[in-house]
Amino acid sequence: MRDKKKWQSGKVKSGKVPHLKEKESKILKELSTRPEGLRVDSLEKFTDIPKRTIYRILKKLEKQKLVKNIFPIWKISNGQSDFCHSLLKDNNIFELHNMSYVVKLIKKPDWWSKRKNYLIRLKEWQFKEVNFGKNGSNPYQQIINENFVIQCYAESIIIIARKRYYSNNPYDTAVQALSDIYDLLDWFSERFRFKFWLDEIPHVEVRNNDFNRMNDAVANRVKKEKGKFLVEIDERRKVWVDLSEPFGKEANYPEGQERMEKITKDYLTKDVLLPSEIQQLVGKNAQHLNYHAENMRSHVEAIKELSLGVKKMSKEITRLNKIISKK
Repeated sequence: MRDKKKWQSGKVKSGKVPHLKEKESKILKELSTRPEGLRVDSLEKFTDIPKRTIYRILKKLEKQKLVKNIFPIWKISNGQSDFCHSLLKDNNIFELHNMSYVVKLIKKPDWWSKRKNYLIRLKEWQFKEVNFGKNGSNPYQQIINENFVIQCYAESIIIIARKRYYSNNPYDTAVQALSDIYDLLDWFSERFRFKFWLDEIPHVEVRNNDFNRMNDAVANRVKKEKGKFLVEIDERRKVWVDLSEPFGKEANYPEGQERMEKITKDYLTKDVLLPSEIQQLVGKNAQHLNYHAENMRSHVEAIKELSLGVKKMSKEITRLNKIISKK
């Protein structure tokens, strides 16, 4: 028989932690992968559970302090993420989140310059127009749903994933994320009935990501495969992963990224001093400055002694003049 004791702050007052029922697990899992929370409409779409049942389960989980409601959003309560994963019997030790991508538009439809009129009509997406850049020099149109933020520029699309991906294998985590992005891009082409991608292969560049125990695993995989490795999403979609981004650094805002790209270009195309060389020069300059400082001190002492000598000589001349005048 299931223990009906309540959870409080991730613990049970007494007895054994009960197992979640199937529908409870589905709802908790969807909320766990989206820390910003979901509406009930979205939970219904992702779980195929009727709204009435979802509300009943959410109220139950809320009483157990596992979820909270910031109307109209439901989300995991603060400090309960780890406990929810344990309830879901989730042994995944790798997490990938804050994924964002830049998709170059090799081809564009004739109406792309008037894309606002098309994007604003998308159902289940929130539309927003943003005047980005100095004096609105680089505006974009943004659409948002539960899983993605899509920013549409004149020559490219930036996609920000709102989901988190979990696995006990970093390779699988990458496959999950890339599979979602390619599904989204397929939907984008089908929805607007236009083949944006050359040979139907999107030019996707990872713009930003946050890894928990992922970086080392990816680097080791790259070394093992001698420079890069293949992620096979399915028979049609394959992605090569390498460490080509110089220094492994990326910025999460355009100005920072542009500045780092300029710095990298300078290092690669110009005879720029390396930090170790700059440090060596600074050390040498410090030695020269110390040497000149010692010389300056010596000169100052000499000038002081000369000044004292002049004063004594002046007094002696004054004394002699007095003697001569008396005679």
